[in-house]
Amino acid sequence: MAHLINAADRAAFKRCRRQWDFSASGRRGLHPVQAATFDLDRAVRDALAVYYFPGMWDWDSAIVLPLVVQALDDSLTRQRATAAGQASPSNDDDASWRVLTERGHLLLDRYFAWAPTVDRFSPVRVETDFDAIVPDPADPDYGLLAPDGEEFRYAGRIDLLAIDEHDRYWVVRHVVTEDRLPPTEQLLLDEESAATCWAWGRFYDGMDVAGTIYNELASTASGAAIGPAPTPLADHPRGGIPQNEASGGGRSVSSLRRMYVKGRSDETTERVRQSEGDGFRRTVIRRGPAEVRAAGIRLAQEAFDMIGADVRTYPSPAPEHCSSCAYVTPCLAIDEGADVESILAASYRQRPAAEIEMGRLGGTPYGVGRGWVLGSKGKETPPSAAD
Repeated sequence: MAHLINAADRAAFKRCRRQWDFSASGRRGLHPVQAATFDLDRAVRDALAVYYFPGMWDWDSAIVLPLVVQALDDSLTRQRATAAGQASPSNDDDASWRVLTERGHLLLDRYFAWAPTVDRFSPVRVETDFDAIVPDPADPDYGLLAPDGEEFRYAGRIDLLAIDEHDRYWVVRHVVTEDRLPPTEQLLLDEESAATCWAWGRFYDGMDVAGTIYNELASTASGAAIGPAPTPLADHPRGGIPQNEASGGGRSVSSLRRMYVKGRSDETTERVRQSEGDGFRRTVIRRGPAEVRAAGIRLAQEAFDMIGADVRTYPSPAPEHCSSCAYVTPCLAIDEGADVESILAASYRQRPAAEIEMGRLGGTPYGVGRGWVLGSKGKETPPSAAD
């Protein structure tokens, strides 16, 4: 069986190996049993998957935008049902859910007005999973093998794959924050996004990714709590590049064959471009071939460390991550010499294996987004010339 690594496991390994030992799928694979919380970030990303759904990109706002709002409501309703199934809901829970729903509606209304001013692409896929073979640092053309002879694989999900006016592909990340947007330097040092650009190019062999577009939304910016009456949905324009616009190589090509498209040169060579306003920011970061290759090599080096027979799982205490860590109680128990296993048995459960969500946009390779066909080994592959 392949050694599977995802971004969360990798981040935990680099942040605190004891947390990684508790949570990673290749280790104990535990998650805490606790009441579900409402997640506006997840709900907004579910809504934006509809907003940028490729098959509806050229549709009228009066048709699409109500579906976007409905996707937000459906996501929050599912979260509420999950919370009710885990514990008896309180009045405070109901109030929190209503406040979060109102905040989400106001956030989307502001986004509908802002996004058309910065969307300079055409969506290709939304909410799509990838699974790439980790390269051997000594020979990146071949996969890295563990001492047991099994391969390493890096798995994850992208929010959006888009193509710009120069027929270049970009991985778009939607990021919802409570208030302040992170420094630009933090985005430049984002290893997960660089690794995603590498993994996507490996998963869809031959597809070059130009870089990352960060679509950042601050939910408590001006107008997010109390503001003017929302604009009627039909009055919001749509932005971006039409799907049916001929481009000389990309957007005019059948979606099944777009992976063969090579981007054309741009007049600008800026490393970073940013647009900001009313709590939103769009940051475009180019990632060159050398940076993308280096991201794959670093991932391979860390992957080998993760499965080493002598890997040590020491803690890395720090206020910035211990304060929000879900494994503080068993961690302290280890330091105190207490019975850790009884704590884990009472308050933690085995993390379920990842499953394809059949109802989710991008959740299966069949008939959603701009999908390719399923290959003989379960990997999405482009159709042959005879298809």
